[in-house]
Amino acid sequence: MKIQGQVAIVTGGGSGLGRAMAIGLASEGAKVLLADVRETEVLNVRREIEALGGQADVFAGDVGQELTARQLVDFCAKKFDRIDVLINNAGLRMEVHDDGVYEDRRCLRQRPTHEVPVSDWDLLLNVNLRAVYLCTHFALPHMIRQKHGMILGISSNAGSNGVAGKCAYVASKHGVEGLMKTVAAEMKEYGISANAIHPGGRVNVDGRGGQSPDVIVPLVLHLASQDQPELTGKVFKASDWNAGKRDF
Repeated sequence: MKIQGQVAIVTGGGSGLGRAMAIGLASEGAKVLLADVRETEVLNVRREIEALGGQADVFAGDVGQELTARQLVDFCAKKFDRIDVLINNAGLRMEVHDDGVYEDRRCLRQRPTHEVPVSDWDLLLNVNLRAVYLCTHFALPHMIRQKHGMILGISSNAGSNGVAGKCAYVASKHGVEGLMKTVAAEMKEYGISANAIHPGGRVNVDGRGGQSPDVIVPLVLHLASQDQPELTGKVFKASDWNAGKRDF
């Protein structure tokens, strides 16, 4: 399966991993729909893609809201007449920052479970898990009709471990992995794959250190090029993939 001509939705496409994956797919000839709550950022990424000779469009909104997620999928299907790839990347982190700065709708303060405000829990689960379900829910009927599609949920090392101070984040990533495995079991007969992927360590999305967001691109391109969903229902760590560790 060539990536050329495929249509991909990338949520959280305005920065970090989302930007890297969108540019990677567009560089291989995919038509990319960039979705983010920050319209300015996705417009900037669209300009980057177009400067490389690629094709992209933008959608601004909070895909954790049912109507918005439906509108995103409907917009993509109407504009491009199909949906081949859905990358559920939009997400919030929980960290401790020495400078006390926590970017709005990017990162929440890490703290013990009993100190986490209920509003923080609700916000993070809405973005990190509910949005994944909603976009997947609305995209699947299109993919079923096509008898082809690839869905990715962005996870983390926290998707298989407990991490002190990150209760909401850990719960969301466990949920993403479980959801992708369930969708894989349901959809293989329709030629649709579903996997959870993650970088394998912190990514430098805010200047505080970590791997380049590009670490995840080779894995995404490989999964998007599958003719049939042979690799499905799995959790892939990009750092292992890039190192040739592919024992699955």
